Amino acid sequence: MTVTSDLTILFALSAEAHLGPKVIGALLTRFEEPQAIWDADSDEIAQAAQLREDDLERVVKARGLTDALMEELELIIASGTIPISTLDPRYPQRLFRLPDPPTILYVRGTLPDEAKTAVAVVGTHQADAEGIADGVAWGKGLAQRDAIVVSGLARGIDGAAHVGALAASGTTVAVLGGGFDNIYPPEHATLAAEIAKTGALLSEYPPRAPLTKPRLIARNRIIVGLSDAVVVVRLHADARGSMEAIHKAGDLAIPVFLVATDVGPKSQEAVADGAVPIGQAPDFDLVLNYL
Repeated sequence: MTVTSDLTILFALSAEAHLGPKVIGALLTRFEEPQAIWDADSDEIAQAAQLREDDLERVVKARGLTDALMEELELIIASGTIPISTLDPRYPQRLFRLPDPPTILYVRGTLPDEAKTAVAVVGTHQADAEGIADGVAWGKGLAQRDAIVVSGLARGIDGAAHVGALAASGTTVAVLGGGFDNIYPPEHATLAAEIAKTGALLSEYPPRAPLTKPRLIARNRIIVGLSDAVVVVRLHADARGSMEAIHKAGDLAIPVFLVATDVGPKSQEAVADGAVPIGQAPDFDLVLNYL
C-alpha cells in the first residue's frame, strides 16, 4: 500500500491535530480535498470548521510534521495495519450512514463483503455463565447462517459472540476502543489474533492510541453502523455501552432485538426506544428474516 499525501493529511488532522470526524468532514466539505486544506491559510481553516484557537494551533503544528507523519504511516502499514480513509473506495459504505464516520479506519485482517448481512451481538461485560453460553450461541448460529458477527471484543457477551462465530468457521469483526497495540481486555489478545485471521479488527485510532472510556462508548456507533441489526443478549445495570448502541441503532433505523432475560428499568427503556423483545432461546431466523 502506498502512503498518499491525502491519507497523510487526514492522518495529521485526526491523529496529530486531534480533530474529530465531524470537524474534518466540515473541512472536506469546504475545501473538497485534503491538499486544499493544507494549502489554505489559518483563518480560512478556522472559519470553515469553527475551530478554537488551540485546535488551530495543533493544525498548524501538524502541517509542519507532514514528512514525519508520512513515515509513521509507513511504519503502521509495515506492522500489518491498513489505514483506510473516507476517500478510499475500500471504506465500508455502511459507515457513511453515521453523522460522524471515522476519518480513518485502521484495519487488521480483511474487511468483510458488504453484500453479506451483518449482525451486531452486544451485551453486558459482566455476564454469568448462562449469559456467556447465550452469547456464544448467538455468534455461532448467526455465523452458521452466513451472517457476519460484529461486536466489540469486550469481556462477557462481546467476546462470547466472537468465540461462537469462530467456532462456526464464520466471519466476525471486532471494533476496538483503542489502538491495536493496546488490546483490551488483555486476556483477549489471542482472540483478537484469531479474529484477524479470517475477519477483521477495526479501530478509528492508530495502533499506539490508548483505550479510554469515551473511546469505548464512541466505538459503539461503528459497531452499529457496520450492522444490519443489533441483538442485545444481556442488558444489565452496567448497560451504558449497550444503551448507546440501542440509541445509535434507533437514529439509523436499524432494528434492535432484546433477548428477554431481564425485566429491569434498562430493558423497559430499551423497549420504549424501539427494541423488539424476543425469547431467550436463540431465534436466528426471526432476526435474519426481519431484515
